[in-house]
Amino acid sequence: MELHQLQCFIAVIEEGGFNRATSRLFITQPALSYQIKQLEEELGAPLFYRRPRGITPTEVGRTLFEHAQEVMEAVKKSKRAIEMISKGIHGEIRIGTINSVGVNFLSPVISEMRGKDPLVRLTIMYRRAPELMEALLSNQVDIALIANPRPDSRLKFEPLIDEKVSVVCNKAHPFYGKKNVKPEELNGHPFIMLTQETPTGSLVREYLARNGIAVDEIVTTPDVDTVRRMVEVGIGLGFLPDMVTSRDVTCDGGALDQLARVDIKLALSRRIELVTWKGFKCNSVTKEFIEEIRKHAEQWKACVDIPLLRPLQHHQ
Repeated sequence: MELHQLQCFIAVIEEGGFNRATSRLFITQPALSYQIKQLEEELGAPLFYRRPRGITPTEVGRTLFEHAQEVMEAVKKSKRAIEMISKGIHGEIRIGTINSVGVNFLSPVISEMRGKDPLVRLTIMYRRAPELMEALLSNQVDIALIANPRPDSRLKFEPLIDEKVSVVCNKAHPFYGKKNVKPEELNGHPFIMLTQETPTGSLVREYLARNGIAVDEIVTTPDVDTVRRMVEVGIGLGFLPDMVTSRDVTCDGGALDQLARVDIKLALSRRIELVTWKGFKCNSVTKEFIEEIRKHAEQWKACVDIPLLRPLQHHQ
């Protein structure tokens, strides 16, 4: 089945006969009849009832007409999309990211990009860091934002932010109001911990083991927002990247509401990196998006208050 055969078939239906369809298609009637005959032979069923007063579609013809319209509309949309991309009007960006970065850093970047180019299409994949690196190599995503990615010679890494990871407590905790604590002061305290599989969870456990600190892991979860909410209601303390609590505290760590950050005297931080496949050739809209990412990263480093949006839908 070929597109020009479907075009001929649709014209016959819409024009109500072969004669008017030939004028629309600029072909002869024998040529049109041949295309319809070829289509009927391929489908193994007649498409029209031929009567003295004209033609009417068979049940097969009516079904084919419905689907043929969908096919031709899809072809039109594809042509339009390709034409717009070739003119640099818009394109698609496939982004991979971890939960905390996607929700808390990427939202304003997307908002800014959509304001500049409302036609841009963004696909966001939320996965663990190792899965995102595999997604880059298998061409499932174009760019990825990952915390503490492992080295890989096939990938290109661009550091964006060295972000502090703080101890977070609520108003009722004795740490509330303190600017910092010594690592040994954390011993025995109940903590809501990010799981080992998350970049920050792995980083925190390595930090605790290196400094001989034993905390009481009463809850483990892969979700940073779950940690934040449980700390807020007083279940325990938490280790959270600062961008996760940016809605709750000021740049200097002072509390705005229920939560406060407490620095550890032996600082703990994670590195957010922009990762791409070394052979990736990005289109103009992806280049523009990367520039927006860099701009917002500089604002984060300068502790500029970036408006945060409602969290995006994401995989846990």
